Amino acid sequence: MKKRPEFTYVETGEPHAIRRREILTKYPQIRKLFGYDRRQALVTILVILAQLTLAYFIPRLFPSVSPLGKWTLVILSALFIGSILNHWLSMAIHETAHNLMFKKKINNQILAILANIPLLAPFAMSFHRYHLNHHQHLGVDEKDRDLPHTCEAKCIDNKPVLKGTWLIFNHFFYLIRGVTFAKKPNKPELINLVVIIATTLLIVITMGCASTMYLWLSTVIGLSFHPVAAHFIHEHYTFSPGQETFSYYGPLNKVTFNVGYHNEHHDFMNIPGSRVPKVKEMAPEYYEKLVSHQSWTCVLVEFVFRKDMGLKSRIVRTQEDFDKYKH
Repeated sequence: MKKRPEFTYVETGEPHAIRRREILTKYPQIRKLFGYDRRQALVTILVILAQLTLAYFIPRLFPSVSPLGKWTLVILSALFIGSILNHWLSMAIHETAHNLMFKKKINNQILAILANIPLLAPFAMSFHRYHLNHHQHLGVDEKDRDLPHTCEAKCIDNKPVLKGTWLIFNHFFYLIRGVTFAKKPNKPELINLVVIIATTLLIVITMGCASTMYLWLSTVIGLSFHPVAAHFIHEHYTFSPGQETFSYYGPLNKVTFNVGYHNEHHDFMNIPGSRVPKVKEMAPEYYEKLVSHQSWTCVLVEFVFRKDMGLKSRIVRTQEDFDKYKH
């Protein structure tokens, strides 16, 4: 395989499997955290209901207001409230992809499709299908679907304006990138597609265009330039040389199922988000020495304006080097 010069190549295996073995040897009681948490499913259902309720009532709060006023309210509500809720639901889909809300896979799939409804874009089952590949082939060129394509890395480079624009349309780039890896849709993906088309039409018919626009803007904003979406950047872009994965320990973990604890998640992806902070509490010496983030807003600002950072700021390895350190 020809190496891509835009990335930093290493000849080591990914660090999480090594650290996992060391931690479990030293702290075997961490195994008690493994499993699933149905309470997260309850939270997800409540967020779904809250978002759909807001979608219905926000355009109807002030019936006598002008059309301009109504649309301003819709946009601001999507920016400050809906974006957080829809992003939260996308993190619910992430949790269910790891089967961390129910014991049975089918129950996790059903909940993921339900969580997908307010987001309008049918991606839950595709995420379920392809996400674990990111964990199984972290940093492996042409295997890790989280890595930017060559054209992305070269075109965006380290230019602040282009990086800011890329962040705004980040979800579209993820979609385009995903298409290049996509296989023929399987049955769950087709069911997901039918459900989202049907429910979106139902939302348009019963709630109207303003409610639909609120949900759509909530998805677009919540998965692009909003602070809660900064975890797409903080997780694996090299804010510190030589470190491959970063964690965030700020307050927005409360509305993202603790996705900020990303080193901990990659070390133990079979621990639900509700319990993953306990990993750091039980084995602090393994995580306190790592560079971490306290603000997702600062992550976005730093990523855009640091001249030495760009889409090429990723640690990458070949499949051969990955396999050498697999066991």
